[in-house]
Amino acid sequence: MKKKFILILILACILLTGCTKVQDMSLDEVINVGTDRNVIVYNKYRKGYKYNLPKGLEVVDNTEYNEVIYSKDYKYYLYVDAVSYYNKIIEKYEISDKSYVSKQISYEDKYGYLEISHINNDKYFIEIMYNYAKIEVIVKQKDINVIVSNSLSVLASIEFNDNVLKTLLDEETSQFKEFDFNIFETTSTTDSGFLQAVEDYNYKEDEVHDSDLIN
Repeated sequence: MKKKFILILILACILLTGCTKVQDMSLDEVINVGTDRNVIVYNKYRKGYKYNLPKGLEVVDNTEYNEVIYSKDYKYYLYVDAVSYYNKIIEKYEISDKSYVSKQISYEDKYGYLEISHINNDKYFIEIMYNYAKIEVIVKQKDINVIVSNSLSVLASIEFNDNVLKTLLDEETSQFKEFDFNIFETTSTTDSGFLQAVEDYNYKEDEVHDSDLIN
């Protein structure tokens, strides 16, 4: 009985101090923890893939391969590149000395990168690509670790369905061509292709650059 109580107490402490621990980690530690996850529960099902959305985040808009995910203070813009996954396209990421942070990410058979660019004052633009999907967020410096952790929770959990994707690629090629941009490109090499695609899809500019982040 005593052992059970101690175990419950430890778990409660972990849950209550989880955010603080993430903020106290190095960015490399956050990435290592984020990629070393085995997801067995999924709560979001889309055409050709599924993923797990962590507690505290919610999808506020989606167009099958593009989603807007909202947390308390931030909007995450997610793009899932089913075509690159299905064709097993791999492009080497070049470390950028122009960026605030520029790192390759790899774990087992999954790979990607993290690039963080300083916008102005306390605002940073996070681009994180992993497991054939990409998330972009504008964030305050103090929240970088938490946002990277949340983003990797989503990206690492994505599981594709090859059979469904084969059918979709045969029948809906035009749909995939609507979002003709490269998740392997970053703002250090070109203008943000994803943010441009979001804008072209009739999202307003102020929805991408949230007003409470830039004022």
